[in-house]
Formats: sequence, C-alpha cells, structure tokens
Amino acid sequence: MSVRVRIAPSPTGDPHVGTAYIGLLNYCFAKHHGGQFVLRIEDTDQTRCTEASAQAIYASMKWLGLNYDEGPDVGGARGPYIQSERVKLGLYRKYADQLVAQGDAYYCFCTARELDGMKARQRAANEPIMYDRRHRGLPPAEAQARAAAGEPYVVRMKAPLEGEFVYRDRLRKQPVVKGWKEIDDQVLLKSDGWPTYHLAAVVDDHLMAITHVIRAEEWLNSLPKHIWLNEKLGFTPPEYVHVGLLRNADKSKISKRKNPTNLMWYKAQGFMPEALLNFLALLGHSHPDGKEKFGLEEMIAFFDLDRINVAGPVFDLAKLRHLQGQWFRELPPERMRAEVHRAVDARFDALLPLFKERMAFGGDFVWQAEPFYADSVSPHADDLVPKGLDKAQAKWLLEQVQQALKAYAAGENAVWDAPSLEAFIRTLITERSQPAADATPDQQAQAKLWQPKTLFMLLRVASTGKKESPPLFDTLAQIGALRVVERLGMAQQKLR
Repeated sequence: MSVRVRIAPSPTGDPHVGTAYIGLLNYCFAKHHGGQFVLRIEDTDQTRCTEASAQAIYASMKWLGLNYDEGPDVGGARGPYIQSERVKLGLYRKYADQLVAQGDAYYCFCTARELDGMKARQRAANEPIMYDRRHRGLPPAEAQARAAAGEPYVVRMKAPLEGEFVYRDRLRKQPVVKGWKEIDDQVLLKSDGWPTYHLAAVVDDHLMAITHVIRAEEWLNSLPKHIWLNEKLGFTPPEYVHVGLLRNADKSKISKRKNPTNLMWYKAQGFMPEALLNFLALLGHSHPDGKEKFGLEEMIAFFDLDRINVAGPVFDLAKLRHLQGQWFRELPPERMRAEVHRAVDARFDALLPLFKERMAFGGDFVWQAEPFYADSVSPHADDLVPKGLDKAQAKWLLEQVQQALKAYAAGENAVWDAPSLEAFIRTLITERSQPAADATPDQQAQAKLWQPKTLFMLLRVASTGKKESPPLFDTLAQIGALRVVERLGMAQQKLR
C-alpha cells in the first residue's frame, strides 16, 4: 500500500503554528515510507475564508520546506484541491443524496428560530445540547414533496440510537469509546447546498486515496461520525491517528493570548525554518540517540509514528530560541551575513522614518534602532518611576496596562498599529480615570494615576529602556505586541 497523507487547513486567518506541527508529522511519515504528502484547502465556511489566507498557507509551508506533492498551486491527479471548487462539481451533493436514498440520512426542515428554541429548552432542563430528531421519522415521500415545493432543508446523518462506538487509536492505550446516544444527527449538507466539514472531509479523503489521517486529538469527538460515514458510503476508512494538541506552559490549548500562533510571525522575527522544524519535531517525537539538534532529512530517516508522544506537548518559546541559537551559530559566514542583512532590511523601511531626523551618520541607526531589534531591554529602575509616583504605584500601573494590552492583542480582530494603539490607550485612560460613584478611597486614588503624561512615560521607558524615543505609538507598533507585553512584565520585576 502506498502511503498518502494530507493536511487540510481552513484559510480563515494567519497560518497557524499548529498546522506546521501536524504538517511536519504527516510529511515525515509520508517521506519515511516513500509516499505522498497532499495539501487540501477546506474553505466550506465561505463567510470567513479568504484567498489571502490561502496564499499565506502555501507560502508558509514552502518557507518551512514541507513541500507537498499535490495541492492547489502545484496540481495533481486527484484535484481540485480546494473544496469550494469541488462543490461546483457537485461531488458532495451526490454522496448526500446517496445517504438519503439508503435511509442513512434525512431531510430536516427546522428553521433557525426552532433550533434556537430547542437549545434554550435543553439548557433550561440541563439536558445535552443536540438536535431532537423531530424530522427523523418523516416519511420519505413527504420529505421529498416538501423539498420539491421549495421549503429550505438540511441533510442530517441518521446516527445509531443505541450501542457504542469503539476505535483503537494506535497512539492511545485505551480504545476510544462513545455511546451512540451521545452523538448528534450531524448536518451533512447545509440548506445552501454546501457540505459541512464532516461530509466533505470523508468524501475528499476517499477520492484522494488518503491512507492515514494524522490529526490533532480535538477531532476525537468527531471520529464516530467519520467512521460511520465511511462505512455507509461504502468506503474503506483511512487509519485515523490523533496526536496531542500543542499546549501553553499551563497545559491550556496554545493560543495567541499566551504564545504567537501566526506561523509567519516566526519568519518575520528571524527564526530559521530549520530551527522551527527541529523544535516542532521535539514536541511530539525524539531522536533515538537523544540528540537535541537535527534536521528534516534526519527526522525523516528515524521517524516512527508509534513513538509520537500524545501527552500535550508544551510549546516553550525559550526552548525554540535556544535551538535557534544553535542553528544560527553554526551557519557559514556567508549565510550568517545574509541572515543579519535580512533581519535589518526586513524592518529598515518602516523604522527609517522614525529616526531620519535624529541621525547624522549611518551608524546612528544601529544604536537608535537597537530596542526595535533586541529581544529585551534593561531600563533603569529609577526611570520607571514617573514624578509624583512611588515604586508600588508605578508597578501597579504597569500591571494594569500590561493586562489591558495583552487582552487587546489577543482579540480576534485586533490591529497593532499606531492609530489603533493610540485610540485604545487614550480610551483606556479615559475609562480608568473616572471612578465609579461607589468607589472606595483606594479605587479613587488609583483612578488618579491614569494620567496621559505619566502612563506614556512608563510605556516608553519599559518598552525601549530609554526616556527618549520616536513617537510613542509608532514605537509600540514597531516593537510588536509580544515584545511590548513581555517588556512591561520585565519592567515590573525591576520595581519589586
């Protein structure tokens, strides 16, 4: 059997570092066995998917060196590799109709209002939130007549009502067991004729001859539906293998609130693709000889799917920086020079306008721009205490603005640029400087600390290590969200 695996990201935002992790495991498994690695774009959520996001996915995979054998921009014999294009071919409707004809799926005519009412009653009764199957028993002739008359409907799977689903995942000691009564009659085809993920993924995996689906464990709850669909459609299911989710240090699912998740952020920061792949490899695998540093080709050679650790690999940015240092220091002089020039040039055009009027020599750029390139800065503790404040007050104010900026940066639609940051900070000052009518004396005193001049100086010194810099909000924008938040935290340590 020729091994064929795939990754199937949705182009709904920046390419995610989790996609790179799953992509690496799939790529190494395929290449170790002389098989094929396929990229498929799952864009059935047309309200959120964009072409720009799809292009970023292609670019990120190629930057990493995870070159797919088949995909939207490279072609292949089993395309198209974008689901919206497959919808136009009628691929999914065909299989939904097959399930209905077999009696394994049915038309549901519930309106959005009816479904909302159903959920509200279930919440009030503390019952599981799931479709109550009210249209499951409609006679097929009646259902067909209502559909033919133009009444909107969706197609739902007719899940078993009793018994258990059991599946043995090769990476897990205990089998996956789930009672069918806990599994909803999943929508397979929406009222607009577009498939949901479940139908589209199963159909595409079959038509693309995927032999192994190596994916994150968050899909374990969907596994019964996918196996059931394969069986009812007459497909031979691929082997499903579920690996651990990338985790923050506190074991929560990795999120941009605690770690940068945009894959291209790592490229912009100067991380080498070799170092990032090495780091990701160590999260779920290990070198049989205990080596810490190794390249992609070496990983392909020793890769063993059965040795993957599923116990929630922790994404430690300090560990990544450590590996980056090892890779960087071993570069030949020509590439090291190229990396230095790339790092400087990548930000030069944006930074030059901030320093142009402050420079007399070319070398002036180096020392003036240092806070924008450095990992950290070292402000003097005395400079972190604005006039009129003591250390405790300055520390409290830094804590408050750090928490606010961290939450702002983690927002779904947050924009980290000078105008947006200025609007956010000035609004924050206005809101926090007006105590509530029932505020305690301490709260009233804290409200008085929220003064623009005071806060701006604190932000400037904590972010740059200097009392003078280009315009504050341009400075914060160019330093970047992660480093600003980190530096505000480090500044608080100096005020203990």
